Amino acid sequence: MRIEKSGFHAYNTYLEDTARPDGNETALHRHVIIIGGDKYSFFAHWSGKFAHKGERISFDWDWDRTGEFRNIDKPSFQAFAKDGTVHVRGDRSDKFRRSGAAPRR
Repeated sequence: MRIEKSGFHAYNTYLEDTARPDGNETALHRHVIIIGGDKYSFFAHWSGKFAHKGERISFDWDWDRTGEFRNIDKPSFQAFAKDGTVHVRGDRSDKFRRSGAAPRR
């Protein structure tokens, strides 16, 4: 299924890994986006948001195997500025970075 150029009510991130002494920027985070009262989510090894207030977003999603959670397909996620330009943010890979290197932007 697809969400196409939609506004969103809220975008929050939650730390899923245990806290790290060198910072949690590349730790696993749950990203939760609320659109029309429905929650969509994904996990990413990046604490920054993929979209910002005022932007419209598009992404593919599917139910998890229990039919309870709406899982976002990270590579399909796009954020659109008011002028229509597309912004692709965040680390879209599922690789864990032990080196502490900053994620690609």
